[in-house]
Amino acid sequence: MCKVSVLVPVYNVKKYLAQCLDSLTAQTCDSIEFICIDDGSTDGSEKILDAYVEKDARFHVIHKANSGYGASMNVGLRAAQGEYIGIVEPDDFADAGMFAALLDAAEVSQAEVVKSNYFLYTTKDGDDFQEMLRGCPYREVCSVATVPKLFQTDAFVWTSLYRKTFLEKNHLCFRETPGASFQDVGFSMKVLLCCKRMYLLPEGYLHYRVDNMGSSFHQMARKYLHYHGEFAGFWQFAHERPAEEQKLAAPITFNIWRIYQVNCWPVVSWDDRAHYLARLIREFQTLEVEGFLRETDWPADAWQKLQRLLQHPKESVLACAQEAQEQRLRVAGFLHCLHEAPNVYLYGAGQVAKGLLAWLQQHDIQPTGLLVSTLEGNPSAIGGVPVYVLDDSPTDREHDIVVIAVTPRKPEIQQEIFCALSQAGYRNVLVLTRELQEALSRA
Repeated sequence: MCKVSVLVPVYNVKKYLAQCLDSLTAQTCDSIEFICIDDGSTDGSEKILDAYVEKDARFHVIHKANSGYGASMNVGLRAAQGEYIGIVEPDDFADAGMFAALLDAAEVSQAEVVKSNYFLYTTKDGDDFQEMLRGCPYREVCSVATVPKLFQTDAFVWTSLYRKTFLEKNHLCFRETPGASFQDVGFSMKVLLCCKRMYLLPEGYLHYRVDNMGSSFHQMARKYLHYHGEFAGFWQFAHERPAEEQKLAAPITFNIWRIYQVNCWPVVSWDDRAHYLARLIREFQTLEVEGFLRETDWPADAWQKLQRLLQHPKESVLACAQEAQEQRLRVAGFLHCLHEAPNVYLYGAGQVAKGLLAWLQQHDIQPTGLLVSTLEGNPSAIGGVPVYVLDDSPTDREHDIVVIAVTPRKPEIQQEIFCALSQAGYRNVLVLTRELQEALSRA
């Protein structure tokens, strides 16, 4: 038996997999194994895993038919031989000393779970340290019974080391739902509910990649409803443990609200908003009846907002439906203007313009060009659309439409551009306001 088993659930991540596996090869922990669960990869990831098994005896690979993240993690848990379980996802990578540090902390503290901070990582910008445990006590044994704020930390499984006997005793495993759809959220909440001895480290060791466009991080608009299943699974788990539920579950209600507000609400389409709000209200009405909503566990502004919804549910849903209708009309009017124009140009060539260009192309509008003040530092084309210097562009200033596609967070810049275009004789200028950008983002 080894000390640490690191689980690596893999599905079609060939681009990033070697960096992840190399970071595991470099681990300084003396007693460690790496269990890679290949969830039916078809992009060559499976061959990369086999190659690492051939050259490093600490690697083991389990090839199986595709069944989703949760099922893969449970296969790994059953196969693990270590006293402790760690997790590294295949598009992330770990510092060489990560598991040696986590293991040392677990052994010294006799903790059931050790957690650390982490780094956000992009290929372009590198690391950005994230202190998700800020406000919690470092280097001392704690639990949610003594530190309720733990329920408000990010529900990440890959910053931690779990004692295997603790997981087995409490029947802690992942929900086996399709795909990679936030199964770590429910698992983390259950762990917090059961854990009596947790030990927190201020350092960060894991580099969490956020520029993999295939990850669940970038699939929120299609997958946010899976959060409801994870929370329902948590409450079922908690109901089966009434002693822990009555003492510890109430503080988690704000974190559930926070996830809905921060992760889900911004990506719900206008067509679904009223229905989604009604569902959210019903969920919190149930929590209220069960006695899990306590004002002391919530920030004042969030509590007041929740109370307005609970006290006026029908009015709140109707107001949401009316707002959605207004936004749909705003989008329809914008599209109608563009369809009527002989040509459409976007002013700008930054991220805002690129995003609007992609959105318009998805809605069957092909802009004729992008306008900039100078070609210096700008590409000659974006998404197949040429970039022109304003003064040299082929625009018909009387009839063509120009959309000012620079960040609406800086209206003073938009105003300068609008005045300049007007003075140059452009008669049909639209501005991508914050309200319009919000409307388009959900259309």
